[in-house]
Formats: sequence, C-alpha cells, structure tokens
Amino acid sequence: MASLIVIVLLVINNSDAILKAYANAFRIDNATKGADCVLILSGNYKTRPDHAAMLMQENYSNRLYHTDQRQEYSKHYEIFGYAFEKAQKVLATYSLSADIIPSIKGGATSTFDEAHDFVAFLKEHPMKHVILVTDAFHTARAHYAFRKILDLNGYKDIIIEMSAASNNAFTESTWYKTERGVSAYILEPIKYLFYIFHTTNTTLVKEN
Repeated sequence: MASLIVIVLLVINNSDAILKAYANAFRIDNATKGADCVLILSGNYKTRPDHAAMLMQENYSNRLYHTDQRQEYSKHYEIFGYAFEKAQKVLATYSLSADIIPSIKGGATSTFDEAHDFVAFLKEHPMKHVILVTDAFHTARAHYAFRKILDLNGYKDIIIEMSAASNNAFTESTWYKTERGVSAYILEPIKYLFYIFHTTNTTLVKEN
C-alpha cells in the first residue's frame, strides 16, 4: 500500500512529464537527406504539405508524392473539395506540386491501404529510400504499417524513414489539454494494436 501511494504521488507530481513521455513514444522523426521521394500520407492537409515542402526546400529529396485518399463527400465536392487538391494548393504556395500514388481500390481508407498502394507503385517505380510525412502521433503506426506490408511483399531492403509534421491543435506537451489531442493519443495505441494483428483495413479503424 505504501509503495502504491508513493507511485501515485510520483505520477501526480510529474504528470506533465509522464504525459509528454507517453506522447513521445508514438513519435518517429528520423528523416535523412538523399531519399528517392518524400511521400505525404493523406489526412491532415493543414500541416503535412507545409512540412513536406520544408523537406523539399532543404533537399531531402527531389521527388514529392501524395497518397490517394477515398473521398467521402463527392456529392458536395464544390463545398468540401478534395483533400489532395487542398494539399496541392498549399504546395503551390511553395512553387511545388506532388504526384499522386494511384490507389488500387478507388482511394485509400487506411494507412495499410496507402502501404499497399505504394507497393503496387514500386513495381514500375523502384525506390530504396523513402520519407513518409504524417502527424507526429501517427508516425510510429505509419512506419509499422509500411514496414509490415513492404516486408510481406518482398521489399525488405527499402529504407522507410519518418518525418513528423506538427499538429495545428496540439503537441506532445499539450495533447491532454485538448479534446482532439486526447482522442488522438487514447485511440492511437488501440489502432496500433489492431495493426499488429491485421494487414488490411476494416471499418473498425478509420484513418486520421
């Protein structure tokens, strides 16, 4: 009982540090220059394209791609627009544009789908070194998903590195102070666990 009380007191007194450390456990940020391409994963068009543009300006690669996300609101396209088109508009402010990785199922609905699309793309566009751009909290799971699918398809020699984009709503230090942050970091280990036991997406896991 005394030990339990001490542990609880330590957690309370160091809660900020513990919660930050928890969030950092999901972050992989290890991009190096000389990549065959920078690949923006679909999802957060508000910060991922800006981050990818920074990598391109700093010569991490000379090729930029974007995954093809399934559009959920095509009926009201003129109102909602498409995420890829929004990302292209952001990139255009840097005088950049991204080529799209074609989807083999009419648009990716998960990180596994994006990985499968990339594997299909590799058959005619061989690469050895790729940098994936996604939100910081999503980097560990995205790396796991791509590594798993690439290895299953015989591409174990491809280097997959991650570059963590900032989030416009929260950081590793503030995630527990926002509803979106709590939702992201509480669900992320559940999604990661799901990915460990699957190789394709189901409706149980929705992409960021």
